[in-house]
Amino acid sequence: MVSFYKPARKTAAASTKAITPVTVDALDMNGVGVCRGHKPILFVEGALPGEQVKAKITSSQKQMARASVKQVTQGSPYRRQPFCPVYQQCGGCQLQHADPDYALQERQQAMADYWRHQLKLTDLPWQPPLTGPRPAYRRKARLAIDGRQPGQVRLGYRQQGSKNIVDIPQCPVLVSELQQLIKPLKTLLNAFANSRHLGHLHLLAGDNVVEVSINTSRDLSDAMLNAWQDFGVEHGCNVVLEDSHGQQRLLHHHATLRCYTEDDLYLTPAPQDFVQVNRQVNQAMIAQAMHWLDPQPHDVIADWFAGLGNFSLSLARRCAQVQAVEGVAAMVHKGQANAQEQGIASIDWCQLDLNDAAAVQGALAVNFDKMVLDPSREGASTVCQALAGAPVEQVLYVSCNPSSFTRDAGYLLEAGYTVEKIGLIEMFPYTRHLEVMALFTFQARPTKKAS
Repeated sequence: MVSFYKPARKTAAASTKAITPVTVDALDMNGVGVCRGHKPILFVEGALPGEQVKAKITSSQKQMARASVKQVTQGSPYRRQPFCPVYQQCGGCQLQHADPDYALQERQQAMADYWRHQLKLTDLPWQPPLTGPRPAYRRKARLAIDGRQPGQVRLGYRQQGSKNIVDIPQCPVLVSELQQLIKPLKTLLNAFANSRHLGHLHLLAGDNVVEVSINTSRDLSDAMLNAWQDFGVEHGCNVVLEDSHGQQRLLHHHATLRCYTEDDLYLTPAPQDFVQVNRQVNQAMIAQAMHWLDPQPHDVIADWFAGLGNFSLSLARRCAQVQAVEGVAAMVHKGQANAQEQGIASIDWCQLDLNDAAAVQGALAVNFDKMVLDPSREGASTVCQALAGAPVEQVLYVSCNPSSFTRDAGYLLEAGYTVEKIGLIEMFPYTRHLEVMALFTFQARPTKKAS
């Protein structure tokens, strides 16, 4: 086939001129203000519906333009004073200027409008959103280190749109167990020239102990290693050293870290393992999943993209058999060991590439009654397409990306599923990140495949 060259579309140079005041009509799914009356349609960072603002264009294309607020000339009653002193510099939170409940409501409406347009879905069966503590919700953080100036180490997050590190005196969105470590961490880092060889710190607050993981590119001095060990003793936390090859060394062990998913079920993540950052919302999400899916003692349920077993453990408590599928072998081994430690033997742990169509088709030969999908931002395209030819009674889909969810929901709807319930999950308050849980039910009860 003949191919014709088309030059890449160029973004118009950003203008530095403040535009005339515009009126903001709505928020989009990411919490960005939308000005439909502007031509082209204008998306304004930091603006709220009903406001009149002066904004600076940052990029412009034929169909749309982006801008940031320079001045609010008529504010919204839902505008709030950001509670973080470095809100304007730090890239961690984007929506502290908005009342969180109002922002959630507006973003839900934006998603409903989007799915009505993309999927022809009207009157979606929305359930109340899942929310948790605000602002101190994060039990996990990665803090960057700039130790090039001895005695003036910078510890914090990357500046928005930059590689520069915003030095933080505190972080109000961290749980108190992590907040109280920031000052003593800075004190330790400022005491050693070796700090210039440190890349970042991982902090994780389990339900029983905090773990500090130190990433280093060089061997540390004995004095600094001793200081980290003393830090673990003084603050009652685990301290782990990780070199540039990913090799880990335990410097101080206080207790095996546990993150509870239910009152008596837990995960035991290592420093680099994925675990949801919001303890309370994660537990509420699992409880809602169990309520919606209603596992029965005879059910065989697939938990695909299972990770360490966030949903698998709760499913296994309620149904006959769970197949937990994860693509990373190390996660499979850890999940299996964790389940066995708790006496749970009804989970079949499998390593499988769920982007491999042949592997997915083979796995669907099992007589699953129900399925849980909790993929990464890329979604579960291969699985959802395969479910058209091998339907199950119900699919519970948890998504952290509206775009990939929309694509995958389209596959399921076309295959004969309907949306029985849907709801938002505010795992990351004050940020653009928003998750959704949806329960899809197959319209006709699938015929059981022969064993």
